[in-house]
Amino acid sequence: MSRTTLSSLGQAPLVRRLTDLGLVSSRPSKRVFANRLADLVDISDAITLSDFFATLGSVSASAQPIDSSASDSVFEKHRSAMRASIDASFVTDDRQQVIEGKKTFELPAATKNTLSAPEATARYERFYSLHQSELERRVAQLRKALLEHLQHKSDALAQVAAVEVALGPMLVKYSRHCFAKLPKLVGQRFEYLRQHQHQQDWVASEPQSWLQAGGWLAQFHDELQHLLHAELTLRLQPLEGMLSCLSPEDLLRKNV
Repeated sequence: MSRTTLSSLGQAPLVRRLTDLGLVSSRPSKRVFANRLADLVDISDAITLSDFFATLGSVSASAQPIDSSASDSVFEKHRSAMRASIDASFVTDDRQQVIEGKKTFELPAATKNTLSAPEATARYERFYSLHQSELERRVAQLRKALLEHLQHKSDALAQVAAVEVALGPMLVKYSRHCFAKLPKLVGQRFEYLRQHQHQQDWVASEPQSWLQAGGWLAQFHDELQHLLHAELTLRLQPLEGMLSCLSPEDLLRKNV
């Protein structure tokens, strides 16, 4: 099974899981963060950012007050909803596969025909990709809410929000490039388990036995679920930084 190298994400839970599955080779980067960040900025973006930072000091908080004390509950509400959306896809009871009135993404059907077909790998790649699109959408909604809280709390935090908005497009482009690699890695893992484990029970067993505890397909589904949760954790890390600024003892206030 081929391995991809992911050095820039360090030892995030997602990278550790991918490494444990033999899908990536993780090694700490020797380059300082500032230089790695600079690689994401082309000359056009650099000029735009230079103009932006020249006026950053003039950014002030919005005159209209907002209850930023609710930031923690807003964050937890969104995170819980995203976790529930992931978990619902792995529940076999159709009545539990509906979140907020919307049916969740379903796992590919487990039959001998569907799992042995050439399209089987593509189905799981698409399943994972659909979840990624949903996570990106929901994380963007949460980011927007936290930005509004930053923009209303103080001048200093309004400037933090302005920096986040300015850097956002560049960082989103890079993160999409990184996350786009995951569906293919999921496909590689599916092929590996199918080729190496079905040799023992493909003929003698029925698909439902593969989904029982200890079955190769049950193992793969469990790995998928944990990978999605690990990806969610990574996607939320920048927002957790924003949330820490909104706490009563945020780092900006402590360093004044």
